[in-house]
Amino acid sequence: MTTDELLRRAIEIAIDKKGLDIRVLDVAKGLSITDWFVLVTAESRRQAQAIASAIDTTMKHAGVPKARIEGHADGWWILLDFDTVVIHVFQDEARSFYALDKLWADAKDRTKDFVPAEAQRSNPSDSAQSAESDA
Repeated sequence: MTTDELLRRAIEIAIDKKGLDIRVLDVAKGLSITDWFVLVTAESRRQAQAIASAIDTTMKHAGVPKARIEGHADGWWILLDFDTVVIHVFQDEARSFYALDKLWADAKDRTKDFVPAEAQRSNPSDSAQSAESDA
């Protein structure tokens, strides 16, 4: 499975499991340990675990070497490391707290290249923050 195929399939799974605010960042210029970050927000611990488990299982069946997984038991911030692609599945509060979107603001945002337009929506807290800043 190519890196693009891995990205696309992981994103399809996240969308199917109702993941929110999916972002794809090309971090190759800023990191030597991976090329891509996929950021996904889940509305609960169970949803975060379901997204991560579905991605892990699907990739395993597709012959992708097993990901290194961190944080699955807590479900606060689950990291699936497939070497060239690292998928971060956050609960909303964790995503806001760790702010990887802001930390990696210099990375090339490739979301539009991988996430279908109808799935490019913000999570509820982003909408609330946007409304506050517009006031």
